[in-house]
Amino acid sequence: MPMNYSDFSAADFAKDEYFQAWVFNESDDRLAGFWNTWLIENPEKRNEVEEARRTLLSIEFSNYSLDDDAVSKLWNRIHHLGNTSSRSQKRGYDLFFKVAAAATLILMVGLMYYYSAPKPWKEYRTQFGQTLSIRLPDSSLVILNANSRLTLMSDWEHDPKREIWLDGEAFFSVVHKLDDKIFKVHTREGVTVEVLGTKFNVYNRKNATKVVLNSGQIRLNIPTEKVPETIVMEPGEMVEYKAKHYQKKSVDPKLYSAWTDNRIILNHTSLREMTNMLKDNYGLEVIVRDTSLLSQTVSGSMPLGDDDILIRQLAKAFQLKISRENNSILIEEP
Repeated sequence: MPMNYSDFSAADFAKDEYFQAWVFNESDDRLAGFWNTWLIENPEKRNEVEEARRTLLSIEFSNYSLDDDAVSKLWNRIHHLGNTSSRSQKRGYDLFFKVAAAATLILMVGLMYYYSAPKPWKEYRTQFGQTLSIRLPDSSLVILNANSRLTLMSDWEHDPKREIWLDGEAFFSVVHKLDDKIFKVHTREGVTVEVLGTKFNVYNRKNATKVVLNSGQIRLNIPTEKVPETIVMEPGEMVEYKAKHYQKKSVDPKLYSAWTDNRIILNHTSLREMTNMLKDNYGLEVIVRDTSLLSQTVSGSMPLGDDDILIRQLAKAFQLKISRENNSILIEEP
């Protein structure tokens, strides 16, 4: 039964039966509903949950066994540890050391197997200021934006579901399969994007998710305060989800995917939005003492280069003074 998981570590989650039931029975709507809702309410535990989930999926002891000689050596070591105990000790202590030794050795064998065995997932990461193009086994294209992570299972092309886990931002150009195999993108807020074949951008940072559809059609599964909702999106629409609420509006998709062509389009874009991008994509610390400057907006376009180039472009566009010292920048009136 569900319990208080707020203090759980990754190891605690991995040992919990209710958590294990969810990991190995993803089709159970009751389990999925509980855990997705819990993650929305406890976003700070997302990393521990993901680590525990991957650990459980990666340890397949049914495919691994010790040979007879290894088993014999293991038990000889256990008995040897027990025999070296002082005869004057009580039987309870002797039994305790034998059991502890056995548990320790078995745990060591399990950990050795876990760390030496191939991991069942692939992970792609980008550093600050870096983008990466990824051609998936089904020929779909993913362009991963800076400071982002994309995860998929190693046997992805043979899995009945094409599933991706995204933390950061990415643009997807999904190939439609003849067997209508669904392509799913999961975000840490519990939002799931389902498509057959289309082009769209997913932004997943700061406990918020934005999905912008360029072409085709996609279906969003969104966890809300009451019950999960399904939203069908048409080209030119954006759905933004944050704090258990969402809103859908019409946008120009080019504004949100221009970064894939190494440029940025500003359409009444505020300085606040640009400072967030400097933090998320370039890892810069931004200082704006006069917070009224953050509401200034500009329109136009500029190339996306390294952080120094972008800083110079922003200073020119907003007509502000931007000075830099190491990884910190100060924005102020000229």
